[in-house]
Amino acid sequence: MSTPVLPYVIITGLLLCGLAQKLYGLRRRRDDPVRWAVCFCLASLTMATAVQWFTGAIDERTGVPHLADALSDVGAMCAAGAGRVFLTHVYYPASSARVRARRSYVGLAAAVVMVAVLFVAVPPEPDTGRSGTHVDAVYLYVYIWYISIALLSVSRMGLRYSRLADRSSLRLGLRVLVAGSACGFAFLAVKAVMLVGEETGRPLGWLDRSVDLPLELGTEALLLAGVTIPAWGDRLGTLVRWAGDCRSYRRLHPLWLALHETNPDLSLMPHHRTGRRFWRRDVGFLLYRQVIEIRDGQLALRPYVHPAAVEVARALGRRAGLSEEEVRAAVEAATIAAGIAAKAGGRGTTGTPSPPPAPPLGPDLDAEITWLTKVSRAFAGSPVVPATVASLAASERAARHEGNEPMPHPHGGPREERPR
Repeated sequence: MSTPVLPYVIITGLLLCGLAQKLYGLRRRRDDPVRWAVCFCLASLTMATAVQWFTGAIDERTGVPHLADALSDVGAMCAAGAGRVFLTHVYYPASSARVRARRSYVGLAAAVVMVAVLFVAVPPEPDTGRSGTHVDAVYLYVYIWYISIALLSVSRMGLRYSRLADRSSLRLGLRVLVAGSACGFAFLAVKAVMLVGEETGRPLGWLDRSVDLPLELGTEALLLAGVTIPAWGDRLGTLVRWAGDCRSYRRLHPLWLALHETNPDLSLMPHHRTGRRFWRRDVGFLLYRQVIEIRDGQLALRPYVHPAAVEVARALGRRAGLSEEEVRAAVEAATIAAGIAAKAGGRGTTGTPSPPPAPPLGPDLDAEITWLTKVSRAFAGSPVVPATVASLAASERAARHEGNEPMPHPHGGPREERPR
């Protein structure tokens, strides 16, 4: 059965991308043993995978049966050894890691030499038409033994350090490495079963493509992801954060713009009111300033908000069937709208300012953004907001007509005036 090329092409392309990224970072830190180990691991995995494209051509040109398979297996051994060295530098102190890494490289070199000697001394028999007949190669005993030890070490260190790592991308990368090691153990188990079957005269060549190949490709893909996630995971997290900030900035913009137009002096940003000139570069800072200016705008409007606005908005929200959290957001949005309307209408400040804004749902900026997003959504779309403003305006008109102080009804209409 011919080797399927497409899976190897895809995996090789991904490996080359990861290797190029690591080599680009290595040029600025050439003395970093961790980066060298990662580059060695990716380069070895690339070789182990790319050789599978040309298995027939390599064997035919050289006249050596299964030479391509042996080269691929050596590449896998080097990748496992380099992965072990990578985690050694991550897990152990620098002084101890250098000694352990040197021992790991010596052990890898010894294992590769043993494979080469066994391949030359006891070469695999040529294919006889049955898939998987190459598993009778004696060097595979060394291959399985060495990679098993390396993967066991990778799993042990990866599991331990993943509990201690402070970066989420590093924790995820280590756990993916452990998953790749588990997949590699399954691959080696199938390889060992096939080897035993060949030795006992019961070949299991059908496992080569149905089980062995998917496990091999899965192992390579997981190891690639585990090695590269700590690098691009942080960038992905930054990108996700940037996208979230952009979304929050857009959602808070209607509320911020209304407050900004009421009191432009509150804004300290030297940019256009939409902030688009600084959108891509400084969206995090813009969002931070946006939150501050919204809160400053609310405080500046408090003297203009009638004390009854809170009760009117709360009654209207409950009558509309809103949840308690939606009522809170609608009340805060309605008091802002009422203050804006009162100031725009030339009304003077009240003697008793409205209650302060509701506290956010948590202690940090993210909680403040989450809460103000709810308030902005209510400000732009909740019917409670215009109903509250209309109720307060109707009460003021009635009061001016009667010459008394307005007493808004909590259900939206003006109360009758008390007799003088």
